[in-house]
Amino acid sequence: MIFKILIADDDYINRRLLISLLKKELYQVEILEAIDGKNALNICHENPDIQLVLLDIEMPIMDGVEFLKHYIKDKNLPKIPILAISSNDMRIKEVLDVGADAFLRKPITEEKLLNAIRQSQMA
Repeated sequence: MIFKILIADDDYINRRLLISLLKKELYQVEILEAIDGKNALNICHENPDIQLVLLDIEMPIMDGVEFLKHYIKDKNLPKIPILAISSNDMRIKEVLDVGADAFLRKPITEEKLLNAIRQSQMA
């Protein structure tokens, strides 16, 4: 079975890093990429089989918090784990209150990323 993940991050290098870490450890993975929250919502609607979202919080057009608000309210989207990623510690409580399943602080280590993914799949 292929594990389908959406990475929503406006920074190309951050997306490449996450993709590299995921492909190194998860052998059968399909990764979709979004450059902002609005783009991520559209991808979620087009791909209802996404199993995990790695969500940057600081993005243009629609940030991660706004994405979460829209995603949670949308009855047409399945409840899947959403792991928020940011270097801004001041938004941890806000992000978790809105509905993220976990908060990962940048820079992300391979170990922290994989542990968070494992934990999200057990919940």
